[in-house]
Amino acid sequence: MYADTDFFLALLKKNDWLKRNAERIYKNYKNEMWTSGLTLNELILISYREGNDPIEIVEKASRLIEIREPIIGTEGYLSACYLMKKYDMTPFDALHAVYCGKDAIISSDKKYDEIGLKRIKLEEK
Repeated sequence: MYADTDFFLALLKKNDWLKRNAERIYKNYKNEMWTSGLTLNELILISYREGNDPIEIVEKASRLIEIREPIIGTEGYLSACYLMKKYDMTPFDALHAVYCGKDAIISSDKKYDEIGLKRIKLEEK
């Protein structure tokens, strides 16, 4: 089960409207969850943009679940470009979709539903 960036933001922020749901999902699925270095990249960018300590958020996130580095090759990057173009996805969301492969994705982003991924809905109780 692949955890998208918004899962970590909900879990690690002091106040987030999705925090309780993220905590529940983490409690129920933590041994099945993983994410990629792409998530860490995105967390670094968000921390930088918001003036927060990127070291702190990366350390916290990497202690929660396994970080994997899927090799997607040129075909994977082209697939992400296709998703961006066809479904108006952001580069990060398109790459998360490719990285998670056949695994379910934990996210509040409904774009993943549109492309046919199984999504654990972060916004639902």
